[in-house]
Amino acid sequence: MDEYTTHMYRRTAATLIERAAGITLASRLFGHANEHITRNSYVVTADQVDPVTAKILDEAPGGA
Repeated sequence: MDEYTTHMYRRTAATLIERAAGITLASRLFGHANEHITRNSYVVTADQVDPVTAKILDEAPGGA
């Protein structure tokens, strides 16, 4: 993949947040009125998580 988009970062963040703290928190942080929006549009399977983004988020202050 040659190009990273903001949507890729949002999907990765939503997926990691959902796994660590649940869909309710992920949905609130993304400002969605409905958890289904977050799950259907942003939470992805492990093989779809961008590894570069996951590493950045893991190394951020407070990361895993």
